[in-house]
Amino acid sequence: MIYKFGMFELDADKFELRKHDQRVAVEPQVFSIIQLLIENRHRMVSKSELMDEVWEGRIVSESAVSSRIRSARSAVEDSGSSQRVIQTVHGKGLRFIADVDAREGSPVGQSRSSRPVAVPVDPDETGALHPTRHAKDKPSIAVLPFENLSASGEDGFFAAGLTEDVITNLSRFRDLFVFSRSTTTALANEGMSIQDLHRRLGNDFAIEGSVRRSPTSVRVTIKLIDAASDGNILVERFEDECTLENIFEIQDRIALLIAGRIANRRELLREPAGGDTHRTRASKWETYHWIAQFYEYMRTRNGDLHSSVRNGLGTAISDDPISSDGRAALAVVLLDEYRFGINMRPGYPVLDEAFEHAKQAIANDTHNAFAHQALAMVQYHRKEFDEFLEASDKSITLNPGKADALAAFGCCFYLAGHVEKALSFLDEAIDLNPLEDGSPRLVRAGCYFMQDRMEDAWREIKKASMPGMIWYHAYLAAISHAVGRPERAAEEMKLIGEQFPDFMTHLETQKDVLNISTAIDRKFGSAWGAIFSS
Repeated sequence: MIYKFGMFELDADKFELRKHDQRVAVEPQVFSIIQLLIENRHRMVSKSELMDEVWEGRIVSESAVSSRIRSARSAVEDSGSSQRVIQTVHGKGLRFIADVDAREGSPVGQSRSSRPVAVPVDPDETGALHPTRHAKDKPSIAVLPFENLSASGEDGFFAAGLTEDVITNLSRFRDLFVFSRSTTTALANEGMSIQDLHRRLGNDFAIEGSVRRSPTSVRVTIKLIDAASDGNILVERFEDECTLENIFEIQDRIALLIAGRIANRRELLREPAGGDTHRTRASKWETYHWIAQFYEYMRTRNGDLHSSVRNGLGTAISDDPISSDGRAALAVVLLDEYRFGINMRPGYPVLDEAFEHAKQAIANDTHNAFAHQALAMVQYHRKEFDEFLEASDKSITLNPGKADALAAFGCCFYLAGHVEKALSFLDEAIDLNPLEDGSPRLVRAGCYFMQDRMEDAWREIKKASMPGMIWYHAYLAAISHAVGRPERAAEEMKLIGEQFPDFMTHLETQKDVLNISTAIDRKFGSAWGAIFSS
Protein backbone atom coordinates (compact mmCIF):
# COMPACT_ATOMS: atom_id res chain seq x y z
CA MET A 1 0.00 0.00 0.00
CA ILE A 2 1.17 3.54 -0.86
CA TYR A 3 -0.06 6.50 1.20
CA LYS A 4 0.31 9.97 -0.35
CA PHE A 5 0.12 13.10 1.79
CA GLY A 6 1.29 16.51 0.64
CA MET A 7 4.69 16.19 -1.03
CA PHE A 8 5.30 12.78 0.56
CA GLU A 9 4.59 9.15 -0.19
CA LEU A 10 4.93 6.29 2.28
CA ASP A 11 5.39 2.97 0.49
CA ALA A 12 4.61 0.25 3.06
CA ASP A 13 5.54 -2.55 0.66
CA LYS A 14 9.01 -1.19 -0.09
CA PHE A 15 9.49 0.27 3.40
CA GLU A 16 10.28 3.68 1.88
CA LEU A 17 9.39 7.28 2.59
CA ARG A 18 9.68 9.48 -0.52
CA LYS A 19 9.45 13.21 -1.20
CA HIS A 20 8.84 14.16 -4.84
CA ASP A 21 9.83 10.57 -5.73
CA GLN A 22 13.18 10.94 -3.95
CA ARG A 23 13.81 8.57 -1.06
CA VAL A 24 14.00 10.16 2.40
CA ALA A 25 16.50 8.41 4.69
CA VAL A 26 14.78 7.46 7.96
CA GLU A 27 15.66 5.10 10.78
CA PRO A 28 13.47 1.94 10.77
CA GLN A 29 11.66 2.75 14.02
CA VAL A 30 10.88 6.25 12.76
CA PHE A 31 9.39 4.77 9.58
CA SER A 32 7.32 2.34 11.66
CA ILE A 33 5.92 5.18 13.76
CA ILE A 34 4.78 7.06 10.66
CA GLN A 35 3.32 3.88 9.16
CA LEU A 36 1.45 2.97 12.34
CA LEU A 37 -0.03 6.45 12.65
CA ILE A 38 -1.02 6.72 9.00
CA GLU A 39 -2.65 3.28 8.96
CA ASN A 40 -4.68 4.27 12.04
CA ARG A 41 -5.36 7.86 10.97
CA HIS A 42 -9.07 7.48 11.78
CA ARG A 43 -8.26 7.39 15.50
CA MET A 44 -5.74 8.34 18.17
CA VAL A 45 -2.83 5.96 18.83
CA SER A 46 -1.80 5.86 22.48
CA LYS A 47 1.87 5.95 23.43
CA SER A 48 1.48 2.56 25.02
CA GLU A 49 0.20 1.08 21.75
CA LEU A 50 2.99 2.86 19.90
CA MET A 51 5.59 1.23 22.14
CA ASP A 52 3.96 -2.19 21.85
CA GLU A 53 3.78 -2.06 18.05
CA VAL A 54 6.98 -0.28 17.08
CA TRP A 55 9.23 -1.75 19.77
CA GLU A 56 7.37 -5.08 19.60
CA GLY A 57 6.64 -5.25 23.29
CA ARG A 58 10.11 -4.17 24.48
CA ILE A 59 9.71 -1.23 26.83
CA VAL A 60 12.11 1.64 26.23
CA SER A 61 12.62 4.93 27.97
CA GLU A 62 10.13 7.70 27.30
CA SER A 63 13.01 9.94 26.24
CA ALA A 64 13.83 7.43 23.50
CA VAL A 65 10.20 7.34 22.33
CA SER A 66 9.99 11.14 22.34
CA SER A 67 13.21 11.30 20.33
CA ARG A 68 11.77 8.97 17.68
CA ILE A 69 8.53 10.96 17.52
CA ARG A 70 10.51 14.17 16.95
CA SER A 71 12.42 12.41 14.18
CA ALA A 72 9.15 11.21 12.61
CA ARG A 73 7.85 14.78 12.56
CA SER A 74 11.13 16.04 11.14
CA ALA A 75 11.07 13.41 8.38
CA VAL A 76 7.70 14.68 7.12
CA GLU A 77 8.70 18.32 7.69
CA ASP A 78 6.42 18.78 10.66
CA SER A 79 7.21 20.01 14.16
CA GLY A 80 5.82 19.87 17.66
CA SER A 81 4.71 23.49 17.40
CA SER A 82 3.01 23.38 13.98
CA GLN A 83 1.61 19.80 14.16
CA ARG A 84 0.27 19.89 10.60
CA VAL A 85 0.82 16.16 10.08
CA ILE A 86 1.22 14.47 13.46
CA GLN A 87 -0.93 15.85 16.23
CA THR A 88 -0.25 15.32 19.93
CA VAL A 89 -3.32 14.54 22.02
CA HIS A 90 -2.02 15.84 25.33
CA GLY A 91 -1.43 13.13 27.87
CA LYS A 92 -2.99 10.51 25.62
CA GLY A 93 -1.13 9.82 22.40
CA LEU A 94 -0.77 10.83 18.74
CA ARG A 95 -2.92 11.13 15.64
CA PHE A 96 -2.08 11.48 11.94
CA ILE A 97 -4.20 14.44 10.72
CA ALA A 98 -2.88 15.24 7.22
CA ASP A 99 -5.10 14.36 4.24
CA VAL A 100 -4.13 10.96 2.83
CA ASP A 101 -4.69 9.33 -0.56
CA ALA A 102 -4.18 5.56 -0.31
CA ARG A 103 -3.65 3.20 -3.25
CA GLU A 104 -2.35 -0.30 -3.83
CA GLY A 105 1.40 -0.43 -4.30
CA SER A 106 3.96 -2.97 -5.39
CA PRO A 107 2.80 -6.62 -5.34
CA VAL A 108 5.97 -7.52 -3.46
CA GLY A 109 5.03 -6.87 0.17
CA GLN A 110 7.05 -6.34 3.27
CA SER A 111 5.52 -6.35 6.73
CA ARG A 112 6.23 -3.75 9.37
CA SER A 113 8.21 -6.29 11.32
CA SER A 114 10.68 -6.61 8.44
CA ARG A 115 13.68 -4.33 8.51
CA PRO A 116 15.76 -3.05 5.62
CA VAL A 117 19.35 -4.24 5.57
CA ALA A 118 20.93 -0.83 5.11
CA VAL A 119 19.02 2.36 5.86
CA PRO A 120 21.02 5.52 6.48
CA VAL A 121 20.60 6.57 10.10
CA ASP A 122 20.59 10.06 11.47
CA PRO A 123 23.76 10.21 13.59
CA ASP A 124 21.84 12.10 16.26
CA GLU A 125 19.58 9.06 16.69
CA THR A 126 22.17 6.30 17.06
CA GLY A 127 22.39 6.59 20.82
CA ALA A 128 18.74 7.29 21.55
CA LEU A 129 18.20 3.97 23.29
CA HIS A 130 21.36 4.38 25.34
CA PRO A 131 21.45 8.00 26.53
CA THR A 132 24.34 7.45 28.94
CA ARG A 133 26.63 6.12 26.23
CA HIS A 134 25.46 8.64 23.66
CA ALA A 135 25.94 11.58 26.02
CA LYS A 136 29.56 10.58 26.61
CA ASP A 137 30.14 9.68 22.94
CA LYS A 138 32.43 6.75 23.74
CA PRO A 139 33.25 3.70 21.65
CA SER A 140 31.28 0.82 23.17
CA ILE A 141 32.16 -2.83 23.57
CA ALA A 142 30.23 -5.99 24.49
CA VAL A 143 32.15 -8.91 25.99
CA LEU A 144 30.36 -12.19 25.32
CA PRO A 145 30.66 -15.06 27.84
CA PHE A 146 33.92 -16.93 27.30
CA GLU A 147 33.46 -20.53 26.18
CA ASN A 148 34.87 -23.28 28.42
CA LEU A 149 36.82 -25.78 26.27
CA SER A 150 38.42 -27.58 29.21
CA ALA A 151 38.02 -31.32 29.62
CA SER A 152 36.39 -30.72 32.99
CA GLY A 153 33.02 -29.04 32.99
CA GLU A 154 33.83 -27.79 36.47
CA ASP A 155 36.22 -25.28 34.90
CA GLY A 156 33.18 -23.28 33.83
CA PHE A 157 33.84 -21.08 36.85
CA PHE A 158 37.20 -20.21 35.33
CA ALA A 159 35.66 -19.08 32.03
CA ALA A 160 32.99 -17.09 33.89
CA GLY A 161 35.59 -15.43 36.08
CA LEU A 162 37.75 -14.53 33.11
CA THR A 163 34.74 -12.97 31.33
CA GLU A 164 33.96 -10.79 34.32
CA ASP A 165 37.58 -9.76 34.80
CA VAL A 166 38.00 -8.76 31.16
CA ILE A 167 34.89 -6.58 31.50
CA THR A 168 36.25 -5.05 34.70
CA ASN A 169 39.66 -4.33 33.16
CA LEU A 170 38.16 -2.71 30.08
CA SER A 171 35.81 -0.64 32.23
CA ARG A 172 38.84 1.02 33.76
CA PHE A 173 39.56 2.77 30.47
CA ARG A 174 37.60 5.98 30.97
CA ASP A 175 37.10 6.42 27.20
CA LEU A 176 35.35 3.06 26.72
CA PHE A 177 31.71 2.21 27.39
CA VAL A 178 31.55 -1.47 28.42
CA PHE A 179 28.24 -3.31 28.64
CA SER A 180 27.77 -5.38 31.78
CA ARG A 181 27.96 -9.16 31.80
CA SER A 182 24.28 -9.47 32.71
CA THR A 183 23.40 -7.69 29.47
CA THR A 184 25.65 -9.66 27.14
CA THR A 185 24.92 -13.02 28.77
CA ALA A 186 21.17 -12.56 28.41
CA LEU A 187 21.52 -11.66 24.74
CA ALA A 188 24.06 -14.39 24.03
CA ASN A 189 21.69 -16.95 25.54
CA GLU A 190 19.17 -15.94 22.90
CA GLY A 191 21.59 -17.18 20.26
CA MET A 192 22.12 -13.74 18.74
CA SER A 193 24.75 -13.21 16.09
CA ILE A 194 27.27 -10.40 16.45
CA GLN A 195 25.27 -8.26 14.03
CA ASP A 196 22.03 -9.05 15.89
CA LEU A 197 23.79 -7.88 19.04
CA HIS A 198 24.87 -4.71 17.26
CA ARG A 199 21.32 -4.00 16.12
CA ARG A 200 19.99 -4.55 19.63
CA LEU A 201 22.65 -2.72 21.66
CA GLY A 202 24.28 -0.39 19.16
CA ASN A 203 27.71 -1.58 20.34
CA ASP A 204 30.72 -0.72 18.18
CA PHE A 205 32.82 -3.77 19.10
CA ALA A 206 32.36 -7.27 20.48
CA ILE A 207 34.72 -9.76 22.11
CA GLU A 208 34.44 -13.53 21.81
CA GLY A 209 36.75 -15.80 23.75
CA SER A 210 37.46 -19.36 24.79
CA VAL A 211 39.43 -20.95 27.62
CA ARG A 212 41.11 -24.35 27.79
CA ARG A 213 42.65 -25.17 31.15
CA SER A 214 44.76 -28.17 32.12
CA PRO A 215 46.55 -28.94 35.38
CA THR A 216 49.74 -27.32 34.05
CA SER A 217 48.69 -24.65 31.52
CA VAL A 218 45.92 -22.37 30.38
CA ARG A 219 45.13 -21.35 26.80
CA VAL A 220 42.98 -18.29 26.14
CA THR A 221 41.86 -17.26 22.67
CA ILE A 222 40.15 -13.92 22.02
CA LYS A 223 38.62 -12.20 19.01
CA LEU A 224 37.93 -8.48 18.81
CA ILE A 225 35.16 -7.96 16.25
CA ASP A 226 33.78 -4.94 14.44
CA ALA A 227 30.13 -5.37 15.43
CA ALA A 228 28.59 -3.63 12.41
CA SER A 229 30.46 -5.68 9.80
CA ASP A 230 31.12 -8.83 11.88
CA GLY A 231 34.73 -8.62 10.72
CA ASN A 232 37.69 -9.63 12.89
CA ILE A 233 39.94 -6.81 14.04
CA LEU A 234 42.16 -8.94 16.26
CA VAL A 235 42.60 -12.66 16.90
CA GLU A 236 45.08 -13.53 19.64
CA ARG A 237 46.04 -16.68 21.54
CA PHE A 238 47.70 -16.74 24.95
CA GLU A 239 49.22 -19.90 26.43
CA ASP A 240 51.01 -19.89 29.76
CA GLU A 241 51.79 -21.95 32.78
CA CYS A 242 48.61 -22.19 34.83
CA THR A 243 49.06 -19.94 37.86
CA LEU A 244 46.76 -17.27 39.23
CA GLU A 245 49.42 -14.63 38.58
CA ASN A 246 49.68 -15.68 34.94
CA ILE A 247 45.94 -15.50 34.35
CA PHE A 248 45.89 -11.97 35.71
CA GLU A 249 48.80 -11.10 33.44
CA ILE A 250 46.86 -12.52 30.50
CA GLN A 251 43.84 -10.41 31.47
CA ASP A 252 46.00 -7.27 31.50
CA ARG A 253 47.49 -8.11 28.12
CA ILE A 254 44.01 -8.72 26.69
CA ALA A 255 42.77 -5.35 27.94
CA LEU A 256 45.77 -3.45 26.61
CA LEU A 257 45.65 -5.20 23.22
CA ILE A 258 41.96 -4.49 22.77
CA ALA A 259 42.27 -0.88 23.93
CA GLY A 260 45.17 -0.39 21.54
CA ARG A 261 43.25 -1.72 18.55
CA ILE A 262 40.22 0.40 19.39
CA ALA A 263 42.49 3.42 19.79
CA ASN A 264 43.85 2.80 16.29
CA ARG A 265 40.31 3.10 14.94
CA ARG A 266 39.23 5.92 17.23
CA GLU A 267 40.98 8.58 19.23
CA LEU A 268 43.75 7.59 21.63
CA LEU A 269 42.45 6.04 24.83
CA ARG A 270 43.69 7.36 28.10
CA GLU A 271 45.51 5.07 30.49
CA PRO A 272 43.13 2.98 32.61
CA ALA A 273 42.18 4.28 36.04
CA GLY A 274 43.63 2.38 38.96
CA GLY A 275 46.63 0.97 37.16
CA ASP A 276 47.99 -0.62 40.33
CA THR A 277 44.91 -2.75 41.00
CA HIS A 278 46.82 -6.01 40.52
CA ARG A 279 47.75 -5.65 44.20
CA THR A 280 44.10 -6.05 45.23
CA ARG A 281 43.13 -9.03 43.09
CA ALA A 282 42.39 -12.52 44.35
CA SER A 283 45.59 -14.29 45.33
CA LYS A 284 44.07 -17.78 45.60
CA TRP A 285 42.13 -19.96 43.19
CA GLU A 286 39.42 -20.49 45.82
CA THR A 287 38.61 -16.77 45.85
CA TYR A 288 38.52 -16.66 42.06
CA HIS A 289 36.16 -19.66 42.07
CA TRP A 290 33.72 -18.20 44.61
CA ILE A 291 33.59 -14.80 42.90
CA ALA A 292 32.52 -16.60 39.71
CA GLN A 293 29.93 -18.56 41.71
CA PHE A 294 28.66 -15.26 43.11
CA TYR A 295 27.76 -14.05 39.63
CA GLU A 296 25.87 -17.29 39.04
CA TYR A 297 23.98 -16.68 42.29
CA MET A 298 23.09 -13.14 41.18
CA ARG A 299 21.63 -14.60 38.00
CA THR A 300 19.50 -17.22 39.77
CA ARG A 301 19.03 -15.93 43.36
CA ASN A 302 19.06 -19.59 44.35
CA GLY A 303 18.90 -20.11 48.13
CA ASP A 304 21.22 -23.10 48.21
CA LEU A 305 23.78 -21.29 46.07
CA HIS A 306 23.48 -18.24 48.33
CA SER A 307 24.47 -20.36 51.32
CA SER A 308 27.40 -21.94 49.47
CA VAL A 309 28.69 -18.59 48.19
CA ARG A 310 28.30 -16.90 51.57
CA ASN A 311 30.25 -19.62 53.31
CA GLY A 312 32.77 -20.10 50.51
CA LEU A 313 33.57 -16.41 50.15
CA GLY A 314 33.76 -16.00 53.92
CA THR A 315 36.43 -18.68 54.13
CA ALA A 316 38.25 -17.49 51.02
CA ILE A 317 38.41 -13.85 52.16
CA SER A 318 39.85 -14.82 55.53
CA ASP A 319 42.81 -16.34 53.62
CA ASP A 320 42.78 -13.75 50.81
CA PRO A 321 41.86 -10.38 52.40
CA ILE A 322 43.20 -8.16 49.58
CA SER A 323 40.57 -9.23 47.00
CA SER A 324 38.39 -6.18 46.35
CA ASP A 325 35.85 -8.09 44.22
CA GLY A 326 35.71 -10.89 46.78
CA ARG A 327 34.85 -8.54 49.61
CA ALA A 328 32.30 -6.62 47.49
CA ALA A 329 30.62 -9.89 46.46
CA LEU A 330 30.48 -11.06 50.08
CA ALA A 331 28.95 -7.71 51.12
CA VAL A 332 26.14 -8.16 48.57
CA VAL A 333 25.49 -11.77 49.61
CA LEU A 334 25.27 -10.70 53.26
CA LEU A 335 22.99 -7.82 52.29
CA ASP A 336 20.63 -10.29 50.59
CA GLU A 337 20.48 -12.24 53.84
CA TYR A 338 19.42 -9.04 55.60
CA ARG A 339 16.95 -7.57 53.10
CA PHE A 340 15.42 -10.75 51.63
CA GLY A 341 15.79 -13.07 54.62
CA ILE A 342 17.70 -15.68 52.61
CA ASN A 343 19.36 -18.22 54.92
CA MET A 344 18.83 -15.78 57.74
CA ARG A 345 20.71 -16.22 61.03
CA PRO A 346 18.58 -14.61 63.77
CA GLY A 347 20.52 -12.12 65.85
CA TYR A 348 23.59 -12.16 63.60
CA PRO A 349 24.94 -8.62 62.84
CA VAL A 350 24.82 -9.28 59.11
CA LEU A 351 24.35 -5.67 57.98
CA ASP A 352 27.32 -4.48 60.04
CA GLU A 353 29.49 -7.22 58.55
CA ALA A 354 28.34 -6.35 55.02
CA PHE A 355 29.26 -2.72 55.68
CA GLU A 356 32.77 -3.63 56.84
CA HIS A 357 33.43 -5.81 53.79
CA ALA A 358 32.14 -3.11 51.40
CA LYS A 359 34.33 -0.45 53.00
CA GLN A 360 37.36 -2.71 52.83
CA ALA A 361 36.62 -3.54 49.18
CA ILE A 362 36.93 0.17 48.37
CA ALA A 363 40.00 0.56 50.56
CA ASN A 364 41.56 -2.26 48.55
CA ASP A 365 40.65 -0.67 45.20
CA THR A 366 39.18 2.83 45.04
CA HIS A 367 38.54 2.45 41.28
CA ASN A 368 36.38 -0.66 41.59
CA ALA A 369 32.83 0.27 40.46
CA PHE A 370 31.44 -2.94 41.93
CA ALA A 371 32.90 -2.11 45.34
CA HIS A 372 31.20 1.31 45.32
CA GLN A 373 27.96 -0.35 44.19
CA ALA A 374 28.10 -2.76 47.13
CA LEU A 375 28.79 0.06 49.58
CA ALA A 376 25.95 2.18 48.17
CA MET A 377 23.43 -0.64 48.60
CA VAL A 378 24.54 -1.35 52.15
CA GLN A 379 24.40 2.35 53.04
CA TYR A 380 20.86 2.65 51.69
CA HIS A 381 19.73 -0.14 54.02
CA ARG A 382 21.64 1.49 56.89
CA LYS A 383 19.54 4.61 56.19
CA GLU A 384 22.67 6.60 55.33
CA PHE A 385 21.06 8.32 52.34
CA ASP A 386 23.64 11.03 51.68
CA GLU A 387 26.38 8.43 51.68
CA PHE A 388 24.26 6.22 49.41
CA LEU A 389 24.00 9.05 46.88
CA GLU A 390 27.76 9.63 46.95
CA ALA A 391 28.68 5.95 46.54
CA SER A 392 26.09 5.26 43.82
CA ASP A 393 27.27 8.29 41.84
CA LYS A 394 30.88 7.10 42.13
CA SER A 395 29.92 3.60 40.94
CA ILE A 396 28.13 4.91 37.84
CA THR A 397 30.92 7.35 37.06
CA LEU A 398 33.44 4.49 37.12
CA ASN A 399 31.29 2.19 34.95
CA PRO A 400 28.16 3.71 33.34
CA GLY A 401 27.42 0.46 31.48
CA LYS A 402 26.76 -1.62 34.60
CA ALA A 403 23.06 -2.38 34.11
CA ASP A 404 22.67 -4.30 37.37
CA ALA A 405 24.00 -1.32 39.35
CA LEU A 406 21.61 1.10 37.62
CA ALA A 407 18.70 -1.25 38.34
CA ALA A 408 19.71 -1.65 41.99
CA PHE A 409 19.99 2.10 42.51
CA GLY A 410 16.66 2.65 40.72
CA CYS A 411 15.03 0.22 43.14
CA CYS A 412 16.42 2.16 46.11
CA PHE A 413 15.12 5.48 44.78
CA TYR A 414 11.70 3.90 44.20
CA LEU A 415 11.46 2.43 47.71
CA ALA A 416 12.45 5.81 49.13
CA GLY A 417 9.59 7.41 47.20
CA HIS A 418 11.60 9.21 44.48
CA VAL A 419 9.65 7.75 41.56
CA GLU A 420 10.88 10.02 38.76
CA LYS A 421 14.51 9.51 39.77
CA ALA A 422 13.91 5.77 40.01
CA LEU A 423 12.47 5.64 36.49
CA SER A 424 15.50 7.40 35.02
CA PHE A 425 17.74 4.66 36.43
CA LEU A 426 15.39 1.79 35.60
CA ASP A 427 14.83 2.99 32.02
CA GLU A 428 18.56 3.12 31.48
CA ALA A 429 19.12 -0.30 33.05
CA ILE A 430 16.46 -1.96 30.90
CA ASP A 431 17.67 -0.18 27.77
CA LEU A 432 21.12 -1.61 28.45
CA ASN A 433 19.70 -5.07 29.18
CA PRO A 434 16.52 -5.30 27.06
CA LEU A 435 15.87 -8.97 27.87
CA GLU A 436 15.69 -8.26 31.60
CA ASP A 437 12.53 -9.86 33.00
CA GLY A 438 13.15 -9.65 36.72
CA SER A 439 13.16 -7.03 39.44
CA PRO A 440 13.79 -3.94 37.24
CA ARG A 441 10.54 -4.70 35.40
CA LEU A 442 8.71 -5.29 38.68
CA VAL A 443 9.97 -2.05 40.20
CA ARG A 444 9.19 -0.07 37.05
CA ALA A 445 5.64 -1.44 37.21
CA GLY A 446 5.53 -0.14 40.79
CA CYS A 447 6.66 3.29 39.59
CA TYR A 448 3.90 3.39 36.98
CA PHE A 449 1.36 2.33 39.63
CA MET A 450 2.46 5.22 41.85
CA GLN A 451 2.00 7.58 38.88
CA ASP A 452 -1.53 6.21 38.23
CA ARG A 453 -0.36 4.88 34.86
CA MET A 454 -2.21 1.64 35.46
CA GLU A 455 -2.25 0.28 31.91
CA ASP A 456 1.49 0.87 31.66
CA ALA A 457 1.96 -0.85 35.02
CA TRP A 458 -0.07 -3.83 33.77
CA ARG A 459 1.97 -4.13 30.57
CA GLU A 460 5.22 -3.85 32.49
CA ILE A 461 4.48 -6.39 35.20
CA LYS A 462 3.46 -8.90 32.53
CA LYS A 463 7.04 -8.65 31.28
CA ALA A 464 8.36 -9.50 34.74
CA SER A 465 8.75 -13.18 35.59
CA MET A 466 9.36 -13.81 39.27
CA PRO A 467 7.05 -16.65 40.36
CA GLY A 468 7.40 -17.50 44.02
CA MET A 469 8.64 -14.03 44.93
CA ILE A 470 6.20 -12.47 47.38
CA TRP A 471 6.45 -8.90 46.08
CA TYR A 472 5.86 -10.02 42.49
CA HIS A 473 2.55 -11.69 43.42
CA ALA A 474 1.53 -8.81 45.69
CA TYR A 475 2.22 -6.17 43.04
CA LEU A 476 0.53 -8.25 40.37
CA ALA A 477 -2.57 -8.49 42.58
CA ALA A 478 -2.70 -4.72 43.19
CA ILE A 479 -2.14 -3.82 39.54
CA SER A 480 -4.65 -6.43 38.31
CA HIS A 481 -7.27 -4.93 40.63
CA ALA A 482 -6.47 -1.42 39.40
CA VAL A 483 -6.97 -2.31 35.70
CA GLY A 484 -10.27 -4.08 36.29
CA ARG A 485 -9.11 -7.69 36.42
CA PRO A 486 -10.60 -8.78 39.76
CA GLU A 487 -10.34 -12.50 38.98
CA ARG A 488 -6.57 -12.26 38.47
CA ALA A 489 -6.22 -10.12 41.59
CA ALA A 490 -8.16 -12.66 43.66
CA GLU A 491 -6.08 -15.49 42.20
CA GLU A 492 -2.83 -13.79 43.20
CA MET A 493 -4.08 -12.97 46.70
CA LYS A 494 -5.24 -16.56 47.15
CA LEU A 495 -1.74 -17.72 46.19
CA ILE A 496 -0.24 -15.26 48.68
CA GLY A 497 -2.56 -16.56 51.38
CA GLU A 498 -1.51 -20.14 50.71
CA GLN A 499 2.23 -19.61 50.27
CA PHE A 500 2.78 -16.51 52.43
CA PRO A 501 0.11 -16.66 55.17
CA ASP A 502 1.98 -14.08 57.26
CA PHE A 503 2.14 -11.59 54.38
CA MET A 504 0.75 -8.60 56.29
CA THR A 505 3.09 -9.24 59.22
CA HIS A 506 5.98 -9.63 56.78
CA LEU A 507 4.99 -6.33 55.17
CA GLU A 508 5.25 -4.50 58.49
CA THR A 509 8.75 -5.90 59.01
CA GLN A 510 9.83 -5.07 55.46
CA LYS A 511 8.79 -1.42 55.78
CA ASP A 512 11.77 -0.80 58.01
CA VAL A 513 14.21 -3.22 56.36
CA LEU A 514 13.60 -1.84 52.86
CA ASN A 515 12.94 1.78 53.91
CA ILE A 516 9.58 1.75 52.12
CA SER A 517 8.21 5.28 51.83
CA THR A 518 4.88 6.20 53.40
CA ALA A 519 3.36 7.05 50.00
CA ILE A 520 4.14 3.61 48.55
CA ASP A 521 3.02 1.86 51.73
CA ARG A 522 -0.34 3.66 51.74
CA LYS A 523 -1.11 3.27 48.05
CA PHE A 524 -0.33 -0.43 47.78
CA GLY A 525 -1.71 -1.11 51.26
CA SER A 526 -5.00 0.45 50.22
CA ALA A 527 -5.11 -1.71 47.09
CA TRP A 528 -4.40 -4.91 49.02
CA GLY A 529 -6.98 -3.99 51.65
CA ALA A 530 -9.61 -3.44 48.95
CA ILE A 531 -8.88 -6.86 47.45
CA PHE A 532 -9.01 -8.62 50.82
CA SER A 533 -12.34 -6.98 51.66
CA SER A 534 -13.96 -7.78 48.30
